[in-house]
Amino acid sequence: MLKPAYSYKDKLQEIYNTTIFNDKYKYYNFNDYWDYEIKLSNDSWNNIEMVSVDKSNNILGFFRATISRSADKISDLGILNFYEPNIIFSRDLREFIVNIFDKYNFRKISFCVVVGNPIEKMYDKYIEKYGGNIIGTKKQDTKLIDGKYYDVKFYEIFKDEFDKARTRNTLKD
Repeated sequence: MLKPAYSYKDKLQEIYNTTIFNDKYKYYNFNDYWDYEIKLSNDSWNNIEMVSVDKSNNILGFFRATISRSADKISDLGILNFYEPNIIFSRDLREFIVNIFDKYNFRKISFCVVVGNPIEKMYDKYIEKYGGNIIGTKKQDTKLIDGKYYDVKFYEIFKDEFDKARTRNTLKD
């Protein structure tokens, strides 16, 4: 279930600090250091920030959409799954994306992923399924906490293409 991250800021901070040094999270940061504080916005002008929680109110993941109001788009996504993949987190991620288009009415989402991140394959499938585009890849564009340089892949998806694909996919089911 999606909930505003700000309401869970203390719990979120605790789980963030206990997991960020796990090697699989190196891809989230896009940097060669970690900030120990997860800085949440106190309003939704620049970011939409939500947490995925289970029925017991345990945080499963964190979603951030960075807003570019002048371009009427989401200019970046931050997605953290604190556990192994599960159906609640997956449904919440889908709802988060749908809300960006349907509830908040943005026209476009642009985001990127560090090549090699295990989630990259899922992003590629999602983009293909929902009418988005892989814009390209910047070579050796970011240095991560392990001191190595990584390529960064860029994506975009427009609301109208997302809606068309969603309709097609619903008809197939």
